[in-house]
Amino acid sequence: MNKFGNYLSEVFKENFKLIKYFSKFHLWVLRISKYTFLNSLIGIPVLVLITTGRSSGKERYAPLTYFPDEDSFMIVASNGGNKIPPNWYRNLIKQDLVNVIINNENYKCTYNVLESEEREIAWIKINKIYSKYSEYEEISGRVIPVIKLTPIN
Repeated sequence: MNKFGNYLSEVFKENFKLIKYFSKFHLWVLRISKYTFLNSLIGIPVLVLITTGRSSGKERYAPLTYFPDEDSFMIVASNGGNKIPPNWYRNLIKQDLVNVIINNENYKCTYNVLESEEREIAWIKINKIYSKYSEYEEISGRVIPVIKLTPIN
């Protein structure tokens, strides 16, 4: 991870509300660039997850780093180490299918919240790429969900 990535991690760890504001800015940049600018952060690719709000029923967009895994994408519900899982995760688990945008390509996906050995294998792979997730899990005091998104189209 580069110095900027370390800096962002430390800033977000100190103030979880900044994650929300940075995500809004990041989504704005992605949209105006047709999802081609800032489509990676600290060398990790970014997708936009589209869920339906569990209370509002409105479409919700969340830019997230992802980890390619064969024909799937793994995402991590870390919320920067917050004790509460991110809203996008709480929306996701109330749905059967989600939409994802990667580099202006749309995918309809099924998802699987990884458990037990499957999660542990994925967790090790992901932490080799971005080791801060282990820190986030320790800070949050919860097992951070790893989700595998699999395109159906």
